[in-house]
Amino acid sequence: MKIFTFLFCFFTMISWNLHSQDKKLTLKTGVGYYTDVMTWPDGPIIWLEGGYRFQTDFYLNTRLSMATIDWEINNETFSGYKTISLRQMLDVTFSRPLRIADNHFLEPGLGFKLKREYHLLPDVSLEEISGQLYLSTNYSYIFYEIGFTANIDYYYRFSSGFFLGLRADTNVIWALGFEGLTISPLFGFRF
Repeated sequence: MKIFTFLFCFFTMISWNLHSQDKKLTLKTGVGYYTDVMTWPDGPIIWLEGGYRFQTDFYLNTRLSMATIDWEINNETFSGYKTISLRQMLDVTFSRPLRIADNHFLEPGLGFKLKREYHLLPDVSLEEISGQLYLSTNYSYIFYEIGFTANIDYYYRFSSGFFLGLRADTNVIWALGFEGLTISPLFGFRF
C-alpha cells in the first residue's frame, strides 16, 4: 500500500508539471569515449540522464552510464592476454544552464557518483594444504566505489525543445583521485 501511495503521489506531481506551460524536465543521452586517466585503458561509454528544473533554474539530474575498458594483462601466468572491466555508474548532479549566445548554452554540473565495477582478471595459484597440492583459480572481482563527478555540456537548443551538443565529464573517486574521463556527443530534449 505504501508503494501504491508513493507512486500515485509521484505521478500526480509529474502530471501537474507536464500540464504547465513551463518546461521543467530534460532527457539527455550520448555514446562516446571513456578512459581511465590513472592507467589509460579506454573504451566506449553509453549514458542516459534525466533532469528536473527548480524555480531557481537549477537542475537536479540523475545519470546512469555503462563503460567497458580493455587492457593487456601483465601478470606472469596470463601475460599478453587482453581482459576487460565493466563499469556501471550512477551520478546525481546539480547543474545550471548558462546562455552564451542566442540558443547556445554551457551547462556545468557537480555531484556525487556511485560506481560498480566488474573487474575480469584471471588469477591462478597453487596451495599446499596438509601435503595435498590444490589449484586455486579466480576470475572476477566486483567492487563499489564512491566519489564526486563534474561535467560541462555545450549545446544548441532548437525552438522545438531538442538540443544537440558535446559533453565532457570526469570524476574523483574517494580514495584514488581522478579516475574516469568521458567525451561524448549529447542529444537531448526539454519538455
